[in-house]
Parts: sequence; C-alpha cells; structure tokens
Amino acid sequence: MRVKVDIFSGFLGAGKTMLIKKLISENLKNESIAIIENEFGEVGIDGTILRKSNIEVKEINAGCICCTIAGDFKKAILEVINKFNPKRIIIEPSGVGKLSEILSVCKDKELKDKIEINMIITVVDVLKYDMYISNFAEFYSNQIINAKTVILSRTQKSSSNITEKVTTAIRQLNNKANIITTPWDKLNAERIIAAAEQNLKNSLEGEVNLLKKSTSNSSFKLKTRTNNHYANEVFETWGVETAKRFCKLSLENILNRLQDSKLYGTVLRAKGIIQTGEEEWMQFDYVPEEIQMKNTKPDYSGRLCIIGNNLNRNNIKNLFGFNEE
Repeated sequence: MRVKVDIFSGFLGAGKTMLIKKLISENLKNESIAIIENEFGEVGIDGTILRKSNIEVKEINAGCICCTIAGDFKKAILEVINKFNPKRIIIEPSGVGKLSEILSVCKDKELKDKIEINMIITVVDVLKYDMYISNFAEFYSNQIINAKTVILSRTQKSSSNITEKVTTAIRQLNNKANIITTPWDKLNAERIIAAAEQNLKNSLEGEVNLLKKSTSNSSFKLKTRTNNHYANEVFETWGVETAKRFCKLSLENILNRLQDSKLYGTVLRAKGIIQTGEEEWMQFDYVPEEIQMKNTKPDYSGRLCIIGNNLNRNNIKNLFGFNEE
C-alpha cells in the first residue's frame, strides 16, 4: 500500500506551519504521520514547532528542495518510509520553492510505487498577494498554478473586496483548483481536508466558502516572466544559533526596524525561537507590516532566521547585536 503524501506550499509567512498544526491537532493526530520540513537557510525553526510525541520530523536545511538538494529530498522520503513506515507524509517545502519542481521529485520513478500524491495545497496570504505577485511572480505564481487547492489565510483581517479581488486573480492563474476563503478559526480541519482531497460530499460547499473548480473554457493567458531561476539565485538567508537573551520590547523594536529596506535589504520573513528571561522563551514571526510574538517552551538553543532579497548582513547582525568578530 502506497503512502499518502500531502504537500503544503505557500510563500514566506503565508501560514503553512499554522495550517499543518491545525489539521494535525484537530483531525490527523491519531494517524501515523511523518513530516518532511525544508527550510531555506542554515537554521531550522519550523521543525521544532511541528514536532509532537507521535510525529516524526525530518528536516532539510541549507537550501530548498527545487534548488541544490532534490536528491536529498528523494532520499529523505525513502528514509522516512523505511524507518518509520508512516501512513501519511506531510511535506512542507521552503516558502521560496517552486511547487512544480517539488511535484516533479515526488513523481520520480523510484517513488511512484511507494507514494501516492494526495493533497496539493498552496496557502496564500490575501494581504500580501499584490506585493508578492508583483515582485516575485516566477515563484509565487508557480505555487498557485500547480495547486489542487488554494487556501486563503488572514481573510479575517481582510475586507470582502480585497478577498474577492485576490480570489479572482487566483482563478485567472488556476481555474481548476478549489479555493477556500473561510477564516480558519471558523472552519474545522475535517472540512479543510475533505475539500483538499477533492471529497465534496455532504454539501461541503454549503458549509465553507468554497469556490469549486471552474468548468469554463477560459482562454486567459497569464503574462509573466519566463525566467527559470532557482530560489538561491533570487533569495538570500542569514541565520544564527545563539544563547543571547532578548528583551521582548527590544525584540519588537528590532523586528519593526527590519522594514527599512535601505538599511537591511528587502526582508520578506524573519522567524525564531529565543530566550527572553531566566525561564521564558518566545517564538516570533515577521512578514512585512506584520509581527507575531508568543510565549513558547524552552529549546536546546535560541535561533533565528532572516530570508529576503539583497540583504545587508552586517547591518542585520548589528541590529540583533551580533557584531562581526
């Protein structure tokens, strides 16, 4: 029997990890699950967040699946199957990965008899759609075009006009995918999974804001760049493991200052787990114009990761208090 493989794509900070946690905690927690977590950078953050007592997490860092480590990715799938024999493998690629390349690896002849591609989800932040499609269309549109299901995040913070505009734009890129627009806190995991597995029984569309696959014969053609870049040709990363402690207020100030692209470059994502007190730890997430910080459990070390374009590493090090040695 082949192992189900679910792929959760989405650009930096869209909410992939949060969605995976929701589906596992509400619906999949009793299944035998393994997660393959790929971060674009040398320091892994999300693997720690995803780890649970009954879930195995295999991390691949220092690159993205569609760049230099496709072979490592295939090996990771085979290793997970042979070592843990899971019923389901969840793959969370780097936010700058191309979904088409990830699917290509999963369809490799060595894997076709071992895995069955199940859910292919792309998470899209409605508040960041215009900015990312304008600046990083080669990667951003690829994730949308190749999805079977597009799940919108942060619709609870968006106006209906913005959500409708983004939904229309997504439909022009991919007129076959289901699009879920309901805020996640209003929707249970079972319904999300049913939509993503294309199981629309029991009037599913009546319970969620689900835009079903289009049956139109639209001749719309996307006008976008045809450049074939790898993520590491466009995006950069800086990360560090550290025992340094940060005051919560000073950390918030640091994250706010990252929006100054003249000083620090274009920072698209910052995330980390750091110590803030004697026994206090904090997890933080930054995307442009939005910061989230919450208390978390202690970890073996503090660490943080910055992803962006044209990063000024020296200024970023100084900002976080890591002066050059």
